[in-house]
Amino acid sequence: MYKQELTIIVQSIIASNTIDEHTTCARNLSEFYEKIATVNHFENNEVFVKGGAALSSSGAADCVDDYLRTVYFIKGVYKALTKLCIDFPERSINILYAGCGPYATLILPLLPLFNKDRIKAILLDINTASIASVHHILSVTGLNDYSLELIETDAITYTKPEEFAIDLAISETMHYALTREPQVAITRNIVSQLSSHGILIPEEIKIDLTYTYSDHEPSLKDAKTEVKGRNEIQPYPHSVFVDRLFTISKELFGNESQDLEFKSDFYKLPDDFSNHPDVCIFTEIRIFEDIELKTAESYITNPFCLVSMYNLTEYSEIQFLYDFSDIPKWSYNVKNALK
Repeated sequence: MYKQELTIIVQSIIASNTIDEHTTCARNLSEFYEKIATVNHFENNEVFVKGGAALSSSGAADCVDDYLRTVYFIKGVYKALTKLCIDFPERSINILYAGCGPYATLILPLLPLFNKDRIKAILLDINTASIASVHHILSVTGLNDYSLELIETDAITYTKPEEFAIDLAISETMHYALTREPQVAITRNIVSQLSSHGILIPEEIKIDLTYTYSDHEPSLKDAKTEVKGRNEIQPYPHSVFVDRLFTISKELFGNESQDLEFKSDFYKLPDDFSNHPDVCIFTEIRIFEDIELKTAESYITNPFCLVSMYNLTEYSEIQFLYDFSDIPKWSYNVKNALK
């Protein structure tokens, strides 16, 4: 019964086209999980590791209620899996899902759409409660006959089995502006183990520098009631795009680099900033091919205000540093206008 219900829900997600349809489908999935999940999700089991804070099992469960994020990521994973099944018709597709949370939202609902012999997956999470929850959901939905291995581990340091060639690597463990959570550290680790033909989801996380008025920029505050698509979002008209600081992708970490910090060039601060007084980091995510999350469509693409230029009036230039060696964070350096 539950398997059939889940199949109907995920098929509606794949077929959805409008914001209202996306919202309805994601809400149905959230309610389905709430109905069948019996493992307690704790708020106090957040884990701090070198590379970021892994959400508590309760916090991870709440992510499904970021409706457009849920729908677009499921659509992206489905599209990538379909492509891989076409490209490799004679064998199973090997999936590594790093940070699956208590619902394994980006893989588990899709299982009924693929034959058991086409899917072989390793699911990682650092929280005991999350792993127990996924085991339970697989059991009650009758999906525990798929070839899935659930491992309680730190995805930042995990090493795959030698014989497991990763076709699809998935990790959605991020906060806005790539702060706090370990998305970059996890991506760096799994990309180093990804097959040359392998697909990384998300494919790109684009980090942009913008001078704007932060309070007037759209920002998602309640993903259950304020869901807006990009055609409905009105950005602040006087914002100034400055530069793309970097893009997290398979190619970025393709060559093994030990750098755990990004350092930008110096950028000139405007003399007149009355219309755009805030220095902000903007995030856009290309999940797979044409499936994207734009600014303020999700909590994880909300703008992040780093500093007000009213606090920088003695300076002429600014440089940005992103450090993910511990808890990911942004900082900046400035040059004195008199030098």
